[in-house]
Amino acid sequence: MEKIGEEIEDVKVDWNEPPLRRWLGEIIRENTKKAYRQAWKAYVQYTGKTASELLDEAFEDAKRDPRERKGILVHRLLGFYKWLVKEYPVKNRGSGKHFVIRKGLRPKSAVMFVNAVRSFYATFGLNVKLKGKSRLPTPRVVNKRMLLTNAEVKALVDHARNPRDRAIILTMFQSGMDVSTLCSLKFDDVRKALKTKEHPFKLELYREKAGVEYYTFIGRDAINAIEAYVNDLKSKGIQLKPEDPLFIKEVRRGGKIQPMEQHLVQKVLRETAIRAGLVDKRNNGKDINPCSPHALRESFGSIMINKGVPDTIVDFWLGHNIGEMAEAYKRQRFEEVKRMYAEREQYISITTPESEIIEQVRREAEEKTKQLRENFDNLYAEYTELKGRLKKIQEELNRLRQTDSDIDKIIEVLEPYVMTPLGHPPPHLKPEEWEKWLEKAYERSWKAWQELKKRRKQAKHNEDEMIE
Repeated sequence: MEKIGEEIEDVKVDWNEPPLRRWLGEIIRENTKKAYRQAWKAYVQYTGKTASELLDEAFEDAKRDPRERKGILVHRLLGFYKWLVKEYPVKNRGSGKHFVIRKGLRPKSAVMFVNAVRSFYATFGLNVKLKGKSRLPTPRVVNKRMLLTNAEVKALVDHARNPRDRAIILTMFQSGMDVSTLCSLKFDDVRKALKTKEHPFKLELYREKAGVEYYTFIGRDAINAIEAYVNDLKSKGIQLKPEDPLFIKEVRRGGKIQPMEQHLVQKVLRETAIRAGLVDKRNNGKDINPCSPHALRESFGSIMINKGVPDTIVDFWLGHNIGEMAEAYKRQRFEEVKRMYAEREQYISITTPESEIIEQVRREAEEKTKQLRENFDNLYAEYTELKGRLKKIQEELNRLRQTDSDIDKIIEVLEPYVMTPLGHPPPHLKPEEWEKWLEKAYERSWKAWQELKKRRKQAKHNEDEMIE
């Protein structure tokens, strides 16, 4: 068992072993392959077995009667996880000799290693379900990523070691690109920006992780920083060609230009954040670097969303897959999208004078006040109109109530006579004609009374409608 400070040899793995060749051959992305190889080395270190031996024991266990199975895969992977977080020897990076610098991976990395091994078994139809009591613990994030302000990014730039590192920081912060896309940039991608000084400048990119073609922009600060970096290279006798990587390693082996790698960019941000005082040595890297390249990316997205850019456009700038809307942003709506970035460039700038920011805030406040005044005036006009209409409705209601009252009085007087048709017939009628006279009188009175009740009901209905 290795101890902290002891030298450690690299784990030997035969990557030409057929099961490993089949497993890794089905993985397209090189970064994924690299991570899976690292996970497999750890699994071999834990088990001491080859890929063929591990498959043999798994298939042998699967053939047994369910009552006799040992569940060897679940036990192995759970044990592997516990070993990773407690005993896995973490070594220093770089070439030359390696020494154990600490024991145990962070839980998030341990889960990733276990899932990589699960994908190996799944390639051969051995699907391992880690659920219920076998479920892996949910990793707890110790150091959350920082959402950086432009003032904090300025602190990073001020403490960067060289022009290259300053250009890297500003390019990521003002574009939102991920570290993989940054490392894939070519000098030709920015050559026009250095000539024209146009800002914001459009960068047409391909994000390998998502398989997405998209574009984003860089602002004046990033362009100036890249120009200073390129001039620094020229002073050292390095003339970048269009097809050369934009960001290169400081050390050239055999005089050849080598592109920056992701872990080197991570290292640059980690060391710069410590020098800037944004994180300290004790916390930095304990779980994740809270001021990592991804923190610059998330900060860009957060600032743009908070300043009113629609989520879908921000996702497009970040290289996320947004479906059919991407084509509209690439073609018909390009000028609109560019204008949105230009109007907010000052919020991701480290050189915009404070007076300009204050003036912009003042103009925005005046515009909002003007809009609020217009809304108030419109609402007051509507209120005045409604008040007049309400007055007319009230007058109509009063008239209807008076009509209703008059009808009630007529019915009250007439009803006894209608319901009891008494009285004296005309004197010229003969006694045998009285009955017919009474019937007609009753019928006329009854109809008149019914008509009055009908009018009363209609008046009441009209009143209810007016109230509604």
